[in-house]
Amino acid sequence: MPHTKRKADMAQNLTPNQTEADEKLIKMEQKAAELEDKLKRSLADYSNLEKRIESQRQLFVTLATTAIISRMVEVLDDLYLAQNHLKDMGLKMGIDKLLQVLKSEGLEEIKAEGEDFDPELMECIEVRQGDENKVLEVKKNGYKLNGHVIRPAQVVVGKN
Repeated sequence: MPHTKRKADMAQNLTPNQTEADEKLIKMEQKAAELEDKLKRSLADYSNLEKRIESQRQLFVTLATTAIISRMVEVLDDLYLAQNHLKDMGLKMGIDKLLQVLKSEGLEEIKAEGEDFDPELMECIEVRQGDENKVLEVKKNGYKLNGHVIRPAQVVVGKN
């Protein structure tokens, strides 16, 4: 009890300026805590913004790469047609070099001939007499870029 009485006596002995100063100190501490909370939230928002921007940048790079490689695949088709007609060794070396570069960027050819028809990877453009649901011929090669189909293989499928 003597301890409680002592606090009460001290409170009575405080001047109005001391009480006012204590109230100001409490308000300042509350304001500091509020500002600290706002700072933490702002830092978290900024961190999330940085992550979102990086994600969007990666998506942009992926889309741009896909668009460029898709166009290069069309050029590759033309080079294959020219090679089939000309049978030129220099052209074959150029095609092989281009294929090597495209593969290093994640391009892979879809293996289709002799395989079961897979609508996820292939597009049937003709049906002929042959083994049921087997790819008899590839009319146009299909390609995947980093595991995603950028162009399905155009194939002839067998039917009994």
